[in-house]
Amino acid sequence: MEARKLEQQESTGVLEVGTLAPNFRLASAQEGEVALEDYRGQRNVILWFSRGLFCPFCRRYMTQLRLGYRQIQERGAEILQVTWSTPEEARLYFRQYQLLFPYLCDPERAVYPLYGIRIIHGTVPALVAGMAMGTMAALSDRLFRGEKTPSPLPSMKRYGAADMEQQAVFIIDKSGIIRYTHASNVLGGLPSNAEYLRQLEKL
Repeated sequence: MEARKLEQQESTGVLEVGTLAPNFRLASAQEGEVALEDYRGQRNVILWFSRGLFCPFCRRYMTQLRLGYRQIQERGAEILQVTWSTPEEARLYFRQYQLLFPYLCDPERAVYPLYGIRIIHGTVPALVAGMAMGTMAALSDRLFRGEKTPSPLPSMKRYGAADMEQQAVFIIDKSGIIRYTHASNVLGGLPSNAEYLRQLEKL
């Protein structure tokens, strides 16, 4: 098993490389439901846990992934984005935003802990700093890109001050084994498209 492992970031509490990825089934903004096991034996999966479209930084990363989506598909992989959105919110979002890969809704946040992603209640300074950065990013997107950030109020009403402890992305092979992980703090960077392509070439 060790010889088959791919690169992994420093241990952060999320599931490790070589682990069997827990299955899940979630509603998709593109209608219907999607399960991880739907791709077993068919395609590798890039699994990204995010907040969703109300987060301007997540939305920017969605744009990055969209730009590299064709190349990722050509390497036999699909992208699954798991979010806090309800299906109703997600479909409202998609009246304004286009996304090519499945946008999955986990409003109960039941899948996050399966992958070792903790939901915590942040400190007041951290929340203020996060809100300030998010507001600045949203204003920038509005002024320079003409993009309107969906309101975070529905999420705040449901969850209060809760937030993800960290962002996380997993690459899962066709047999359902995690072959790559990347975890960072909630404001940290996520992998480039080039990094995904490099990792997929190893599968």
